[in-house]
This record gives sequence, structure tokens and C-alpha cells, in this order.
Amino acid sequence: MLNTKEEYREGEPLTAPAGQHGRPIDLDALKELANRVSDVVTDVRERVLRPNEAKQPPMFNATALAKLCRKSNTTMMRLLDKAVELGLSDGTDPDNGGGKNKRRFTLEETMAWIRSQGPYFKRKPGQKACTIAVGNFKGGVGKTIAATSLAQALSLMGYKVLCVDLDPQASMTSLFDYDRFGVEDSQTILPLTLPADHEDAKRDLIGAIGETYWTGIDLVPASTSLFSGEFYLPLRQMSAPVKEPEFRFMEVLDRALDVEIRHEYDYIVIDTPPAISYVTLNAYWAADGILMPVPAEGLDLVSSSHFWTMFTTLSTSAQKTATREKIYSWIAIVPSKVDHTRGFTKHNLKIMQAAYEQYMLANVEIPTSSAVSVAGSSQMTVYDMEKYVGSNKTYERARTAFDRLAEEVDYLTRTRLWGQSPSDIERDLDGGSKQKGQ
Repeated sequence: MLNTKEEYREGEPLTAPAGQHGRPIDLDALKELANRVSDVVTDVRERVLRPNEAKQPPMFNATALAKLCRKSNTTMMRLLDKAVELGLSDGTDPDNGGGKNKRRFTLEETMAWIRSQGPYFKRKPGQKACTIAVGNFKGGVGKTIAATSLAQALSLMGYKVLCVDLDPQASMTSLFDYDRFGVEDSQTILPLTLPADHEDAKRDLIGAIGETYWTGIDLVPASTSLFSGEFYLPLRQMSAPVKEPEFRFMEVLDRALDVEIRHEYDYIVIDTPPAISYVTLNAYWAADGILMPVPAEGLDLVSSSHFWTMFTTLSTSAQKTATREKIYSWIAIVPSKVDHTRGFTKHNLKIMQAAYEQYMLANVEIPTSSAVSVAGSSQMTVYDMEKYVGSNKTYERARTAFDRLAEEVDYLTRTRLWGQSPSDIERDLDGGSKQKGQ
């Protein structure tokens, strides 16, 4: 078997060991292949992406801090003078005398400033978190980047966020710097799917929630073991009349989140695999809102149509046995991978608008961007990047798109779920982008 640590070098082709091509491919051979690919991926992750350290959150200068707190630079400078009095950090000065505007703040320090001085909304006592399922029938639409970036953007608005990764590919898990190959079954939602008499069965997620490198965001990670849930849930449902009369396969996640968790967090963002299955239906059944990224291309629009047709068919059937009526506070379609240099993009966006009407977010497009691509190839999002090696305009365009997405989602949640008036939001967000109606 190829020793990846010794023989693999970046840029060199990987070739099969001598005699491999003539060998029958039995299960042992496939196991060797799986181990070999896993070794190479781990090696790349350790040596190429981040060779010497774990993923680190970004630092923020005083100008960025002012923007996040929705303050002018002048006001921010005055507040920094009173940092000790306010019980907040006045940052560090890497230049030893470079002035307040040169000071830098960790993410943790920045979050403390945002929550103290930002104009952001705080839920009333008794109001539950908004649970958002980010999904699509099709892979490669930018779903995981959108979900992770949304969580980061919401945290930078002062919210406490829980991310739940339901995709066995565990891409969100990797973006939050977890080793997807080292995640234990007990850390995932898999124990929720197990029969009640199974020794590893659980009915809540409290023990599975872990911290991430990003202050303000916790995570329930994923692993390939989630595929097993697709077998456990239907088997439990078949035996439910005798063994678990109250069991409903689509309510497993919803009930798990209702145990304390929805009161602990402001937003719960669920990343789903590109399919409608027993596990993914749990995400949609637990959700208050559904966010669907749809690329501005014909085939992707067709695929999204198939998603909603199948989703409504299955949900209507599930509703017949559910313990409560399923109603969503909002549904939002966001165009993704938008490239206005392509001739058909504008035409396809018009078709999407005609199809989705009030459900399509206004003034929000996630662009096809080298900044997003570069970040993704390094297991990052645009929020992780302190510096972008390229055009600053390119980076700002991508960052602004995700900022707007978070503002739109927050507006829908505050008006539709938490009952805040549009005029109060206008005042709080100082005239930012708003979604006016569905």
C-alpha cells in the first residue's frame, strides 16, 4: 500500500502500486482504497492547507470594529477611550504606539464589543431560536458555504448560533476545523435515530454540542455514520405501533432541539445533504425557515422545482401522522453562483423571479467569485479571511453579498417569528437592506 507520508509529494501524480491493475477488486481491495484516500486527504489537510496550526479566527482593526458595531469611526474612537470603564478590551497595538485606529481585536473581544455596543436585537424571554434548514436537491450549489457564512455573519450581529451538520460528507464540520474522520457517533445526531432500547440511544443533543474556533458558534458535527440513520428511522417507524407508540420519524430532531437548546441559542443553522431522505426531512420539519441557494442556471432551476414537488408530497403524507401542524415562518430563495458576465444569467434570474416571486430574496445574489473559491479551497469562508491576495473589490463584493444575506434572514426572522415591527428594525439597522414581504 502506498505510504502517503513518505511517497506523496504535492504536485506529483499518485500511481497505483505495481500489479494493482490486474488484481480482482474485492472488498479488501476497496478497504485498502478507502484507507489510502483517507491518508492522502489527511496528509493534504495537515501539510498543505494548514501545515503548522489549527484554524484561527480572524483579527479585527478599529475600523472593522466600528462597522460591526454600527458606529462611526469618530464614535468608536471615543468608546475605545472608555473601554476599561465599559469592561471591554481596548485591543492590542502591534506597532507599539501606532494609535487607536491601529489597534487589533480578537474575535472574542470583538464579539464582546458587538454585544455591548451594537444596536442588535435581543429576543424576549420565552422566545425560541429560529431554526433554519439550508437545503437543495442538487449538490454544488454553494449550500454549505452559504450555511456556514450565514452562521458567521449572524454571530457578528451579536447572536449566539448553533450549527448542525446533517450531511455525511461533513463539509460544514470541516469548515469549523473538526476532523471529519475523528468525529465519534455520539457527537452527531445519529444517537437520536437509534431505537429507544439501544444502549447508545439519546433523545436530545445537549451532549453532542461542541465549541468551535469561532466565538459565538457551537456545532453538532457530522460523519459518514449518519448514513446509518437512513436505515434506523424507517425501521423504528415500522415497529413504532408496538414499541414506541409516540414515535414519529420526522420529529426526532425537532424534539431534540426543544429540550433547552432553542432557549440557549438565537439561531440554529442546519446544513443538509443534497437529497430528501428520512434524516433531511427531520431538518425541514424542525425548521422555522428554509433557505435555498439556487444557481442562476436552467438545470438548477429545474432541480429546485423537483425538490419542492417531492418535498410537498412527502410532507403532506408525514403531516397525517404528525403531532402538530407544520407551518413555516418564512422561505427564502437566494440566487447563488451568479456571474453577470455570462449572457444568460440576467435572463435566468428573471425566470427565477417569475417562478419564486415573493419567496426570492430582494437585492441579494451570491456571486461566482474567486474570493469565495480561494477561501473554500483553504477550508475557509470570506469571514475567515483577514487579507485576500487579489482585488479588494472582488473580496468586498463577496463579503457584502453574505452580509446582505444575513440581514435579510434576520429581518424575516424578526418580523415573522419574533414579532418585531419593521420600523424598529429600520431604526436598529440604520437603513440596511430589507426584505419587504412574502
